[in-house]
Amino acid sequence: MHIEEDDRDPVALVSRHARTVVNAVIAAAVVVLLWSCVVFIPAGHEGVLFNKLAGKVSDTTLKQGWQLRVPVIMQVIIYDCRRKAYTMSMRPDEGQVQGESDTNWSPTADGNSVGLDITVWYRIPLDTAGKVYLKLGNQEWCEEQVIRPIIRNAVRLMTAKYTAPEIYGPKRTEIQDKIKELIAKSFTDDGFFVLDGDGVFLRDVHLTPSYQHSIEEKVAAQQAIQRKQFEVEQAKQEAQAIRIKNDALAAAKSYLQLRTIEMLEKKDFKVMVVPQSQGLILNLQDSQGK
Repeated sequence: MHIEEDDRDPVALVSRHARTVVNAVIAAAVVVLLWSCVVFIPAGHEGVLFNKLAGKVSDTTLKQGWQLRVPVIMQVIIYDCRRKAYTMSMRPDEGQVQGESDTNWSPTADGNSVGLDITVWYRIPLDTAGKVYLKLGNQEWCEEQVIRPIIRNAVRLMTAKYTAPEIYGPKRTEIQDKIKELIAKSFTDDGFFVLDGDGVFLRDVHLTPSYQHSIEEKVAAQQAIQRKQFEVEQAKQEAQAIRIKNDALAAAKSYLQLRTIEMLEKKDFKVMVVPQSQGLILNLQDSQGK
């Protein structure tokens, strides 16, 4: 059996294996380097380029798809520019704040307090992600430190202009529209966000337990008044029916009396028995004499 000289030389074997390992490491490093040069931006997102050496944000915003970057030096911060919903609700299982009530309790014009559940649709405008990152911060921070205060401020300003019955009843849609106007103006003035679609939804109105109880008492009192009014009206109608019946009976009695007299005048009676209930006193002899 023929054995090559390198296979018998331990130094040569080690050298060959070392070259193989080095080549594999270099290949892996090249793959990692090439992979770090690209970044994937999901659909509906934008990437912000931050130069770590210069400490500056690039004016160029990376669009969706595969994009190139300088590895290590350039950091990419991805922002979701699709429609996002910020919900504040009394229910602890929905909205941004989980596990507790997050409704907007605000004073009303008549000195009461109401809680408004609200949802706001918003998004980051096209080519604005860089400004948001530079002036504000990451998306989660923006939600709690920018979006939430704007919503609460608009709700409080509008609630203070209406009474609790108006908010709970006929003015609800009007209040929703005015809250939408205030939020849209705040977004426009800042220039970081815009409302998306219908924008604002006033989902529910909550009253304090004491005010709810007073409303129930008022409703019960109104129902009692309406019930009494119905009973009075019913009694009037029954009395009217009795009067009509009595008038009809009286008219019928007079008619019977007239018919009885006419019959007597046509007959040659000397004696006639007339029911006492008719109330008639007849002098037949005088009638016949005539």
